[in-house]
Amino acid sequence: MPFSAKELLVMLCGLGHKISLEELKDFLDNDGRAFSLQKKMYITRAGAFTDQIFSFMPTQKEVEQKVFVPGDRCMPFVDLDALSYSLTFEFLGQELPEKLFDTDCNTARDLFCLYGDEFSAQYISSDPACKDLHIAENNFELPLKMSLTGISMEPIFDKVDFKYGDRILCRVYDWDKGIIEVIPVLTHKLNPFQISAEDMERQKWYDKLESALLESFDSMGPCSSIEEQLANVFYENRRELCVPDCGSVHEFLERSKKVGLELFGVETRLWFKGQDVPAVGKWNHDIYEEDGRAVPFFALPDFVIDCYLKDSLYEKKDNIDEVIEKLIPKDIPLSDNEKKLLTLQIHNRNAILRKNYNWFADFSNGSLRHRALKLFGEVGSLVYELDCDNKELNQLPQQELVTLSQLYTHISRMLEILSDDSDCADEEACAMELSLEGMEMNFEDIKPLLISALDKVKKNRFNVI
Repeated sequence: MPFSAKELLVMLCGLGHKISLEELKDFLDNDGRAFSLQKKMYITRAGAFTDQIFSFMPTQKEVEQKVFVPGDRCMPFVDLDALSYSLTFEFLGQELPEKLFDTDCNTARDLFCLYGDEFSAQYISSDPACKDLHIAENNFELPLKMSLTGISMEPIFDKVDFKYGDRILCRVYDWDKGIIEVIPVLTHKLNPFQISAEDMERQKWYDKLESALLESFDSMGPCSSIEEQLANVFYENRRELCVPDCGSVHEFLERSKKVGLELFGVETRLWFKGQDVPAVGKWNHDIYEEDGRAVPFFALPDFVIDCYLKDSLYEKKDNIDEVIEKLIPKDIPLSDNEKKLLTLQIHNRNAILRKNYNWFADFSNGSLRHRALKLFGEVGSLVYELDCDNKELNQLPQQELVTLSQLYTHISRMLEILSDDSDCADEEACAMELSLEGMEMNFEDIKPLLISALDKVKKNRFNVI
């Protein structure tokens, strides 16, 4: 049910939580688990997608093995934090059992392609059937042959004459528990050239989805993920898209000549087919007009300060002024009072960390954190060189600009993990090291291109008289 921020505030206060109305509104406006509605109302993902319908068509290999792999097929109708193998599928009131699906690496990636090629291997490796793959140790490469946890279709085959070309219609029965009701839809035909009424309705569905996505690109731009883009589009158009004659996103992408999976820096987004995804557009024009920056504003969360201070302790250095210089570069526009308060915060935090710091316990994280901080500093310096207004940002190479923004975000997340005192598991440390190596290479690739473009922008600011 839709609710207002005030109604939620009353409930939270009744449970003993302390939060202001403005803080709550800001949280709801920026949290992907809720949609903003008209008249300052909100609805949760559970409220938005419970009882909604979607469908997919099992591949020929799946039908041959009487199994289907959820993969990304339930996106965006289920909890984005729920891994696909953990979802429950029911047929005629009975839970369908799990069954292994023997496949190859290319088919596996196709089944998880909506997570983006950059993340699909990690989602696949989280499957219990892949627990012995250790892909982080193999540069995130999947083996040629592998197995995935699937859902057995044998109870369906026992009841109906299901064949390749038939469809599985799904209804979100319980969003919180990840329970999905499945209904087989027999659409296979002896004459593949015969066009039925259902085919014509499904074609209208593909046309509507294409139109809705193209409109979303102009109004919302590339969202934070493919999942968020689809969630917004399906919720806004649920009356036309969540219908019995629906198709699937996978089939849509195979058919569409206007929408495709395109590179967005080092990530993947849904976008105009064959076009680069720009960093700046109508969807964020106002933000950059106010801020004038292409990347997130340089901030100093506590975990960044902790990482720099721990790095100094790890390097066995006592000069706190060196740490302050790294944390507060000269070109950052801070007032004297702001610098004074930040310096005091750093000194106080250093005194706290020094009391409990153990060099031997920090040994395993120390070298990786030191290397991550080096890249963080280099990325941060380039961020502040790109001090352009909106028109000038359009003159910079857009993909490299996007990549820089993503590097800034990814290296910040890594530092947040490394700020914790607990040791990283060997596999996690190996994965972070590989990720860091990739980020270093990406930064070396984009840095000269951005600096060269920035030099041209600066030259164009001056007119010869």
